[in-house]
Amino acid sequence: MVFNNLTINKLVWLLVALFPVLPHALGAPNAQKVLHVLAFAFVFITLLIKKPSFKRSFMVAVFSVCGLLMTYYASLSLAFTDLLVFRDIPDYLRPLIYLLYLLIPFLYPLDERDKDEFFVFFKKIFVFQIVISALVYVPALWPIVDLFKGRPSDDMALHFYRWSGTYGYPSDFSFYLSFFIFYYFCFFARKVPLKLHEWCLVFIAFSAMVLSFSRGGLFSTLGILGLAFWCTGARTRKTSYVLLSILGVLCAAILITFSEQFEQVSYILETFGGEDGSVDDSTGHRLKEIGLAWEYLSQFPPLSEGSNRLELLSRIEVIESFYGYHLIKWGILGLVAVLLVKLVFFYMCTYVYRFYRTSNPQQAAFAFAVACLIASEVLLFGFSSAISDRFKTLPTFYLLLGYVMFSYFNITNVKVKV
Repeated sequence: MVFNNLTINKLVWLLVALFPVLPHALGAPNAQKVLHVLAFAFVFITLLIKKPSFKRSFMVAVFSVCGLLMTYYASLSLAFTDLLVFRDIPDYLRPLIYLLYLLIPFLYPLDERDKDEFFVFFKKIFVFQIVISALVYVPALWPIVDLFKGRPSDDMALHFYRWSGTYGYPSDFSFYLSFFIFYYFCFFARKVPLKLHEWCLVFIAFSAMVLSFSRGGLFSTLGILGLAFWCTGARTRKTSYVLLSILGVLCAAILITFSEQFEQVSYILETFGGEDGSVDDSTGHRLKEIGLAWEYLSQFPPLSEGSNRLELLSRIEVIESFYGYHLIKWGILGLVAVLLVKLVFFYMCTYVYRFYRTSNPQQAAFAFAVACLIASEVLLFGFSSAISDRFKTLPTFYLLLGYVMFSYFNITNVKVKV
């Protein structure tokens, strides 16, 4: 095996895809920490073996942003958190974890030929995710499935049978699947012909997302597709309306037929309240986060109380949503800072998309898909989950973003030289 940039990128993605949750031994939170340590060790070892190449302008920019965010997080916590503990440290180091995965595409860049081969490999990982998900229907193979499940076979059947690949949780898996849906939607919107196997891949991705029964994933993906449908050339295609009609009829048929008998469908419908007007525990937890965020914000506007893990643990078991996390810990100022960073990421993606729109449809679609992931978290998914901070979605998102950012810096450097 040749130890080149393509090989290194493949090995990183294999580490992300194959790393187990081990719910009884580690669990997703601890497994994520171990994954980050292994990723750091892998990058460090490869730096010793192979001299990297990277853009100095990128390094200056990202280290400056990371430094500012970490300084703000630490200063806010020192000023307002009553009792700092060791467990508060990960909150301050979070930007460095993002940077670890963002750097990989810069340290080991792929040329045009490598990118084509890499995406073929990337689709093979997708197939592997589907196979692992389908093993929930084969009881003899449940020990394999349990390696990658946040809630294993001895947990509630409602959650075990929801597809999640090797991502641990259905919502995380749906975020991963949405990349492929957005990617191929870009081709469809721009009237770039799709091959039969590509249509099959899109159908499988949609089906897998439905079988994940992730409310956040389904609502955010369909919502962003709706925006993309209106903002791109898809709205001018008659085929679009045929597909939308078919999708609408199928969704209505599923909800009408199975809403009373199918527990997972009822789980989705309970987001909007049950017959007695109450919501399920998951939705209620998000509402509790909003109330807690408002309480903290009213005390120190536009700031909050910092990491504050000990007190928060006595108030709420876990903070799950993107907006809940930033408002409760870092206040409006911290949320605005992160949203500005996300906006810069989104701008870079749209810039790369426009640049490659006519010359390289694959690169354009890749940038378009990552832009949709950013929009998905900020506009919709963020109210349900801090989706780009979770177990495997964190490395997935920042690796994908790193590829687009590398293209952006390449494009802008070329333009400056010309």
